[in-house]
Amino acid sequence: MHLLAAAVVLALATPAAATEPWSDADPAAPPERIVLSPGSHVGFRGAAEYRSQLVSVTPLDLASTQDADYEVIEQRLRLDGTVDYDDKVRITTSVDALNGVLWGDNGTRGTDPEPTSGAAVATNNPNVATSCITLRPGAVPTNASSYHMGLCPGDAVTMRRLYGDLMTPVGLLRIGRQPFTEGASIAVNDGDGRRNRFGVSGIGNSADRVLFATKPLEALRPRDERDPSLARGMFLILAYDRLVTGEPMDLGQNLHDWITAMRWLVPKFRGGGDFEARLFHAYRWSDANNTSVSAFGGRLMSRVGEVSAGVETTAIVGSTSEISEAFHVINDDPVVSQPIRQLGARGVVRWDRPLYSLYFETDYASGSSDPSTRAPLTQFRFAEDTNVGLIMFKRALAYQSGRAAAAGVALLQQLGATSFPVESIDTRGSFTNAVALFPQMDVRPLPRLLLRGGVLVAWSPAKVIDPIASLQRRGNVPSSELLVNYVGGSADNRYYGTELDGRIQYRMFDHFEADLEGAVLFPGGALADVNGDAVRSFLVQARGTFFL
Repeated sequence: MHLLAAAVVLALATPAAATEPWSDADPAAPPERIVLSPGSHVGFRGAAEYRSQLVSVTPLDLASTQDADYEVIEQRLRLDGTVDYDDKVRITTSVDALNGVLWGDNGTRGTDPEPTSGAAVATNNPNVATSCITLRPGAVPTNASSYHMGLCPGDAVTMRRLYGDLMTPVGLLRIGRQPFTEGASIAVNDGDGRRNRFGVSGIGNSADRVLFATKPLEALRPRDERDPSLARGMFLILAYDRLVTGEPMDLGQNLHDWITAMRWLVPKFRGGGDFEARLFHAYRWSDANNTSVSAFGGRLMSRVGEVSAGVETTAIVGSTSEISEAFHVINDDPVVSQPIRQLGARGVVRWDRPLYSLYFETDYASGSSDPSTRAPLTQFRFAEDTNVGLIMFKRALAYQSGRAAAAGVALLQQLGATSFPVESIDTRGSFTNAVALFPQMDVRPLPRLLLRGGVLVAWSPAKVIDPIASLQRRGNVPSSELLVNYVGGSADNRYYGTELDGRIQYRMFDHFEADLEGAVLFPGGALADVNGDAVRSFLVQARGTFFL
């Protein structure tokens, strides 16, 4: 018996992934293995999903009447497949086609993207364009207000993942581009399936990795008592990632990652089940920018009767000079190795009954009130696909910070910076620098009908600041007015606002979902401009998803 063949714990779907209390179990189980012919050693697993979604936000810009509203229809096809020999040697791939591509023949002749026809009235074929933050024609590139949601060229096909598995007598060896983790964690998210309680997932987080996974305690048992289960026991995971190859002939430019993780699964116990305990340590290093970073974290979750709960946390510590390398060109601060101290956490309790569910979530991500190079880097960001609400973080803050980041990059380019760390500015829809309370309720009046509502309330533990704009103000304004948020408002206002979210889903034939989502944002001062203006915003999302 291949005693440790059960150690496929980071990317193949398992029952533990489906029981995360913060996730919907969709799909409920991994694809079944299909044998191509009787007696054949070759098997196949496959899945396909196509979704098309209308998104309307009125307004997206909470403090302006110019280009305030946003409305698009976007789409995506995802194809997943695994070919194996006796389920011991496997090749897995995941491909996205037309990811985020808009309906229509979009663009202007002489620009990128270009339409297929010069005159819109003569259009007969759509092109491949997506929506993104772009500079208004003729506007000043170093001003955040000069940017809006425009058009960018899209990718017709994206190779999302490609890796091979080898099931050895002592565990799993996996090599290639693979998911960072299994399921929806706060720091990384595989982006697979339809797990989010509100909204959709994107491409997920992947790494070019060599991974080894095993069940070390089984080696101590007699051979006939060893447990090959994928869903039960203690697992050890070791992995090496090559995150960046800076220069092929300068090894010091490479960014590396080493991960050690332990996972303990108990699918059933007296009175409950779905128990998981997970601990991990990741060490990331590079000679470039003197980067040395460690991440520690874990999760604990279980179910007792109709009540399930889970908590997870991640702490990031270390140092890097990458941010100060860029920011010192703005204010002549010295280039230093800044300490990193970031913390994120999430806790969920839910009570599931046949006709309804009560759900309560609380989230925390540390922030930073000091943009100078003397201060530690303390702003934590959730994974982009780990959604918290529909507007506040996913749309409004993402738009404000994205425009600030674009202006910051333009400024750094003008000043000749060697690094452009926009990750520290553009939130990309992630939950960051916030404390949130998010009670929700599900009602299932019919077997295929789901009604869901929630109230999201959030505020920031640190001041909400635009670091580039704040650094530019040094020496020009009193110190009490130095820090500003992403739209120039006072950074002293820490209340993001209150958001009401709703979702109606109807499922047909177990292979089609129709979703209608709506949200209202009552913004707080953290999203307001210098005049304290931030208007109420409304979102509607209508989505059809086909999956096999």
